[in-house]
Amino acid sequence: MNIDKYIELALEKTEEAIEYELNSDNSPLAKELYRRLFPFYNENEFSGDVAITWKSPSLVKDGHYIGRRDFTVVNNKSIGNLFPNRKTNREFSLNTNRNGYIGRFPHDHFDIFLSHVAKYAYSEEVSFIKEYYPLKRAILYKDNQEFFKSFKTYDDYLEQNYFTEIWNYICSGKCFFDMDFEEFKKESLKLIKCRGKKMIKKLKQQVSWFADRAWAVFIWGAKLSNW
Repeated sequence: MNIDKYIELALEKTEEAIEYELNSDNSPLAKELYRRLFPFYNENEFSGDVAITWKSPSLVKDGHYIGRRDFTVVNNKSIGNLFPNRKTNREFSLNTNRNGYIGRFPHDHFDIFLSHVAKYAYSEEVSFIKEYYPLKRAILYKDNQEFFKSFKTYDDYLEQNYFTEIWNYICSGKCFFDMDFEEFKKESLKLIKCRGKKMIKKLKQQVSWFADRAWAVFIWGAKLSNW
């Protein structure tokens, strides 16, 4: 599906557009969505990523890392779970340093990611943080610090990335890394859908704005032709 078809789907069948899953977080459609929805995005400096991953959390059972699973896990790739993540060299990558585990516990939970960004990029007070050194080091890397400083505040970072509702959920005391996987999957789908609605709304507003501009140009042109 290309961007024109997706926007048409969003206008006619909003729920289907919200739930539609892309082939990849770096597909041509994903990149076009990043261009339209994230004003800071450019393809040379950012790569696609999923906000909430299911693969790593599915390796935890009853609070313990089991390192295996007897079922297939595929990350959700609908619009509400996609975002452009900053590219840097692999050692300090914000993407790869979300992954992995230390102390036999996977750390690729989005509440861990956002709480580290809050604390180490914006000096926010975070009482519920689960410290993960590789991610902390990546966030403190100078190139990544420059990226985070491009936003006025942490709230601005959240707003421009459509993460505000997810952060509010986390701040309510609900930690993803403490949840049973099925509960986590159920709760994360609600948040993904909520974020997707907000992103679709933004797309619709853009279409409306361009339509209004086009109509204004048409009317102005018609007036000129009658002079």
